[in-house]
Amino acid sequence: MLFCAAAASLSACQTVSMPKIDDIMKSPTFGEDASNIGNDYPKLADAPAAPTDLRSDRQWDIDARNLQALRDDRTGTQNESGPSTAEADQQFESLKAKVQAYKKDDPASGPVQQAFPNYKPRR
Repeated sequence: MLFCAAAASLSACQTVSMPKIDDIMKSPTFGEDASNIGNDYPKLADAPAAPTDLRSDRQWDIDARNLQALRDDRTGTQNESGPSTAEADQQFESLKAKVQAYKKDDPASGPVQQAFPNYKPRR
């Protein structure tokens, strides 16, 4: 049984025809591309010089450790407390009054209504 399966798979491989490399090389498209390659590659002598102002490996390591220390330092930043609830409400009302004053002259929407979820501009 195993012999029959091996024979069948080998005979199946023979039915696949692969193109020969010689046929591809002789095609007119490949010949045209090969002739157009030319000698327009840059020369090694024309390559720019290696930069000399780079950090050394040791300096990279030192700088990376310094950045990691800054990242891990929790005492460097202090959170500021925001305005109290009363102050936030006062600022909101002040800004809302400015918006109301601005919107009074806007014919497209008119003044902003007091209840914002029900706000529908007039068109």
